[in-house]
Amino acid sequence: MMKCININNSKHSLYNSFKELYSVSFPVFEQRTEEQQEKAFTCANYYLIGYEENETFIGFISYWEFDEYIYIEHLAINQEVRGKGYGSVILRNFITSTHKIVLLEIDPVINDISEARLRFYKRCGFHENPYPHTHPPYRNGYKAHSLIILTTKRKITEKEYQIFNKELTNIVMDNRYSGNI
Repeated sequence: MMKCININNSKHSLYNSFKELYSVSFPVFEQRTEEQQEKAFTCANYYLIGYEENETFIGFISYWEFDEYIYIEHLAINQEVRGKGYGSVILRNFITSTHKIVLLEIDPVINDISEARLRFYKRCGFHENPYPHTHPPYRNGYKAHSLIILTTKRKITEKEYQIFNKELTNIVMDNRYSGNI
């Protein structure tokens, strides 16, 4: 039976497992610094959920809950258990646990891997949105990067996109330059 565990600080017993998976799953320009992660833990609408089964760290979702939607900032599955359906189960359970739209970003489709990623999210019920989107950099010395917005339930409106983009910039990324490489 897979367990969902709230990791609410860097002293938590699963934090090192999270950090290890996080560091190999995302390029450095898409990762929070330690200082930024500590600051995120102090935000009331930030959550980091770890998944464990039989003492094995399966993966995690970090997300931000807002009034009208939930923004998944990061999602990763342990490489040792990828391809066994854990990602689909975790994501579908997460989506059905809320009545809100779930929003996330993916890299533009440029190769077989990014194409497979988009297919995976579409199978999990996500819709591709048409708005040109640029994610602010997490660290000094890096540029903002283009991403595709995906949402559950339906495509969002231009106004809803503008609200997300403002909250991404002003709340999620508020601490983006608090730490350097």
